[in-house]
Amino acid sequence: MKRISMRAGLRGLATMAVAVGMMAAGMTSRAETVLSNLTATISSTQWFQNSNWSAQSFDTNAQAWVLNAVTISSDTTNAFFNTGNFFVDIYDSSGIGNGRIPGTLLGQLSGTDKPFPTGEYTYTTSGISLSPSSRYWLVMGVSSGTANYDLNYAEDVAATGVWSYPYGGGFGGVVAESSNQGASWSLSNWGPFLLEFDATAAAVPEIDPASFGSALSLVLGALGLAERQRRRVIG
Repeated sequence: MKRISMRAGLRGLATMAVAVGMMAAGMTSRAETVLSNLTATISSTQWFQNSNWSAQSFDTNAQAWVLNAVTISSDTTNAFFNTGNFFVDIYDSSGIGNGRIPGTLLGQLSGTDKPFPTGEYTYTTSGISLSPSSRYWLVMGVSSGTANYDLNYAEDVAATGVWSYPYGGGFGGVVAESSNQGASWSLSNWGPFLLEFDATAAAVPEIDPASFGSALSLVLGALGLAERQRRRVIG
């Protein structure tokens, strides 16, 4: 009876190893919308001109993510002064002020540097890693040239998705503004901007094929040894 139990146990281990390998091979993470208020009621607009930058804060949930794209809502109708180079960046919250202003640049997003005319514009990244339960800043501004871009603000912090806009009491959606290209920041009582964030859940560590194959071979080898011993006993 003990030999039969051992054989059954080894076969069970082999079956589990194969199942885990198949599951690991089939698991893929897909991008999803983690925060959006693009359809919210517009309350006002923010004017981006020359050295004026604005930063929208947002909070991740209790999971690690890789940012893929951000969509903004432009209300730029003026055909003049739209030659400035608009940019979209991601910063952490390590700035002086107890995490309430942008700190270190984490990555730059790619997209049009002239969000004109009125409409939605998407900026993409090859992947910016974001930690669980953390605050980050979407920093937007004009790096050079003359600009007259307007982006839309929402009435409140209501949004869909697993991320959220922080509520700063009298500071609305916690927007920071800079009049000197990020050299210093002050909090604003506007916000949040109309935005949409798309991200991919951080991948579970992959099983190395070589290591998995070695482990599976070891299990199958033990199973074969047990089977040969069983046959000798029976014979």
